[in-house]
Amino acid sequence: MKIASTLLLIPVVALAQAPGAGMDRGKMLEQMKQSMLPMMEQSLPEMEKTRQCVQASKNSADLNECAENMRAFQQKMMAGMKPPPGARPPAGEGQPGAPGAGKAMPPPPKPQEIEWSEKKRDEIVQGLDISIKQATAMKGCLQSSNTPEQMDSCMEQAGLGPKRPE
Repeated sequence: MKIASTLLLIPVVALAQAPGAGMDRGKMLEQMKQSMLPMMEQSLPEMEKTRQCVQASKNSADLNECAENMRAFQQKMMAGMKPPPGARPPAGEGQPGAPGAGKAMPPPPKPQEIEWSEKKRDEIVQGLDISIKQATAMKGCLQSSNTPEQMDSCMEQAGLGPKRPE
């Protein structure tokens, strides 16, 4: 279930990277708003449903069903996902004749069977709570920011900005 929060951190990584040749950060922010906000709006309710499912789980079968439901949603999201604006594909990718050119992202790996325990359930719920909080903050930052500087400031205030060396 860790991939859910990873998918939602893509805007932070994309905006923090140096823009590709010819793309400024303002344009990148606008493109992220167009492509990432809809994904976040779909992901947050699914994460909430998964959290409720895990919280209600009483055994391994219940818990693994929750994990499978989240994996199926992630697979659906990844199938329609485009790389973030300004992201550079790995060397060779996307070039005619390159291995993997034109292929969709691979589906997330099938989760290992999770052995249920109250401790495991509580750890997963805690992780989902953190992911939901971060995604909600990130969504708010994308919605309220008009400039890359506002986005950076909002993300930093939310505790999601890049860690600065001390």
